[in-house]
Amino acid sequence: MLIIGHLEYAKGIPAMSLPIISLAKLADKDTQEIDRLYNVCCDHGFLYLKDHGVSLATVRDTIKACRHFFELPEKIKQNYGHEHQLVFPKTSRGYSPLGGETLYGAAGADPKEIFDLGFDKPPSEQPFTGPNVMPDDTVAPNFKTALYQLQHAVMSKVAPKLLRGFALALKLEEDWFDQYFNDPVLLQRVIYYPANGGKAGKHTDNGIFTILIQEALPAPSLRVFTEDHWIDAPCPEDMFVINLGDMLQLWTNGLFISTAHAVLHNLPVTRISLPSFVYPNIDTIIEPFGTDKKISSKEVMLENFNSIWVDKKGGGMRVDELQ
Repeated sequence: MLIIGHLEYAKGIPAMSLPIISLAKLADKDTQEIDRLYNVCCDHGFLYLKDHGVSLATVRDTIKACRHFFELPEKIKQNYGHEHQLVFPKTSRGYSPLGGETLYGAAGADPKEIFDLGFDKPPSEQPFTGPNVMPDDTVAPNFKTALYQLQHAVMSKVAPKLLRGFALALKLEEDWFDQYFNDPVLLQRVIYYPANGGKAGKHTDNGIFTILIQEALPAPSLRVFTEDHWIDAPCPEDMFVINLGDMLQLWTNGLFISTAHAVLHNLPVTRISLPSFVYPNIDTIIEPFGTDKKISSKEVMLENFNSIWVDKKGGGMRVDELQ
């Protein structure tokens, strides 16, 4: 048995530190599972999702192709950097080297590499909307294909069912969110953490929710601030991590919580992480429950990107008070 921190690993199977929700049960409108989801969203804002329907082969193929891309020479990767992207803001697409992003201002720039993409669309005047500039198979075999396959799987099999689960948990009609997600914004990311010291500063996510696929490694790197303390979140290969974002906390007027988290990767191997940040239609006006407020989702997104990439203050809601 291997003991790392306060978590025990027996035969490579980590002890779960967050609640587990079955997507299949949510899709079946299982009332007990819907009630559990409500409690998890109110108390934790983080959960493991099982029975999600995305094949393990799709996940493994994507991780393999992504690792190959990040192992390319820096000069080649820079050919797909922000300056080559056609979407505004340019930092929402393409490759960024070590130290490009600052998720927690006081800690400085994060030692990690990233590649961002979204739905591949024609050029647009709307932010976060337009074409991806990505390497083809002659440069990075299967990179583009695998990421698009994963994108389709996540956005067709997982995101819609989760939205309906959230609606039912909130005692709304199950299709209540559909009107805001007929043309959603997706920020899909690959993160490459170097061995022995990759980090992502403490932050909250900005969107409605995040679907995170962690590479299955023997010790956790993701840390979550829940119930007033930090816990480690292991990376079982058959489950995704779901965390709620600031927009859903705003929308529910604080009922569902957006939870701070960070990454501290100290294993002697590199780590691939595959988050998909789900946002509503770009022109959505959020009206927090029980209020007469109106909040532009577009402005929330732009302010967050400015804070991370321009002002270098960090991402999401301020988390300075969390030790």
